[in-house]
Amino acid sequence: MKTFVDKEDWLEIFSGYQIVAVAVQDSTTVHFCARQKIPPNEASLLFDSQIPTRVITLLTKNPPGSNCGYEELHGMTLPVVGVSRVPFPQPSGMVSSRNADGDIWPHGRGISGPLEFIKPGSYPSPRRLKCLNGFTYSVGVARSVYKRIEVSKWIKIQEGFPNVEGTTKHGFIDIDAFSDTDMYAVGGHGDVWHFDGLKWSQLDFPSNVQLGTVTCAGDGNIYISGEGGSLWVSQKSTWKSIYLGGSSILWNDALWFRDKLWLASDYQLRCWNGKELESVVHDGKSVPIYGHMDAYDGLLVVASPDYAMSFDGETWRNLVGPY
Repeated sequence: MKTFVDKEDWLEIFSGYQIVAVAVQDSTTVHFCARQKIPPNEASLLFDSQIPTRVITLLTKNPPGSNCGYEELHGMTLPVVGVSRVPFPQPSGMVSSRNADGDIWPHGRGISGPLEFIKPGSYPSPRRLKCLNGFTYSVGVARSVYKRIEVSKWIKIQEGFPNVEGTTKHGFIDIDAFSDTDMYAVGGHGDVWHFDGLKWSQLDFPSNVQLGTVTCAGDGNIYISGEGGSLWVSQKSTWKSIYLGGSSILWNDALWFRDKLWLASDYQLRCWNGKELESVVHDGKSVPIYGHMDAYDGLLVVASPDYAMSFDGETWRNLVGPY
């Protein structure tokens, strides 16, 4: 299968870097965050913010040779990538830094900055950027939830949270929504909350294991993944364990695409078929990809450190790969 990014662009943009995050802006535009590959003995002597970071925009409708561009960023700590879709001034990608100010750099499709700050000095600690109903949300530990309502303006969505000192037992790592008045956030140890448009309310959850993802699915259910790769499903507030995983890591991402729940971790890609987790197979062969993923506008993209593939519901396509 031919790779979409040609050799010249791969050598200039991806060679020597590994992909750590992906976000789909629409079916024509995909954003990656990549960091320089550094040997462990050298990386151990650096702060995470000293590792060179690139934000890369891939245009899926452009021909090879004119479909990829990037920016170099400095001082980014444990970055994650997301998108903004409400036109202020226009849709773009964005990458965040897990630092004291919550640095945000908008980029791509003619956008390059300016640098934004989620909440200076407050350690918003973005663990995920999620675009819900057009607006971008940042979630972090100690039940941190912020919403971007215009350029450089983020507001904290906190009504309903108790005024207690945050700990690692408190969320959040992920957020999802059916609507602005039906939103869920999870993280910490069994820390699950619901937002009704006015305030947050804690939901009883049958386990205190570490939680990783929440998905408001097209079948009307809410799916939560947690420690060991386990899965729970709920319609509102009654939770049922549907899979008891044996993994040593969390799922990185879980999303609803083409009437299925898809899950990706650092070493596997799986679908939930209603009874069990199954490998992703296309034309009788397992799809050789894992890592992080995102989907929007009919396009699913999965990215491992060195490869990226897309799926439009019918065909898998190699987007990025070494030459």
